[in-house]
Amino acid sequence: MASSDFLNVDLTAVCDDLAGEINKTYQNLPWALKHEAVSRLKRQVHELSQAVHKAKDSTNAARTARFLEQAVALTNECVPLMSLCVRKNLLSAELQERWAKRLNNVDQHLSQWLKACSPKED
Repeated sequence: MASSDFLNVDLTAVCDDLAGEINKTYQNLPWALKHEAVSRLKRQVHELSQAVHKAKDSTNAARTARFLEQAVALTNECVPLMSLCVRKNLLSAELQERWAKRLNNVDQHLSQWLKACSPKED
């Protein structure tokens, strides 16, 4: 994977799409929305999307790096939440696998972007 791959992916669109898919999945399941794991998953994925938008719009390298660090942390929080949802029968294993793959892909691109923002050490 080339070090500039993150530049060729619209991470804001990818994160918005994932957040929208998660919303759509649970919109007709009011009983699932009452569960804390589902609420946290929805909240975290929306915060992820917002952090990526803020990083994209940032004009300051230090602020961009902070938003990217926040986004990476959120991707790492979403995956265990999805596993918890599967264990509680609030999410299918198929959806968990698909969403986890997408989050891992986002995480890789965010990490590359963060590395590109970090000052080079000699």
